[in-house]
Amino acid sequence: MKKKLRIASLVMLLIAVVFVIFAIFTMDVPIDLPIPLSTLRIIYKVYPIVMVCLFIASFFVKGDKSSQEKS
Repeated sequence: MKKKLRIASLVMLLIAVVFVIFAIFTMDVPIDLPIPLSTLRIIYKVYPIVMVCLFIASFFVKGDKSSQEKS
């Protein structure tokens, strides 16, 4: 269970990094979004921080009861 959770969180972290890099490099592409550019920049900064926190949190998750009973 823990191993699957860590793999999933690592994949999510890698996707977040790729997304933010792509978003930063394509910020000059003219698209019509109803969100101000300053708000987008905040989202681009907060999103990877949240993903890193979730990745770190995956190391502190306790195993479920069924896996503890097998030991």
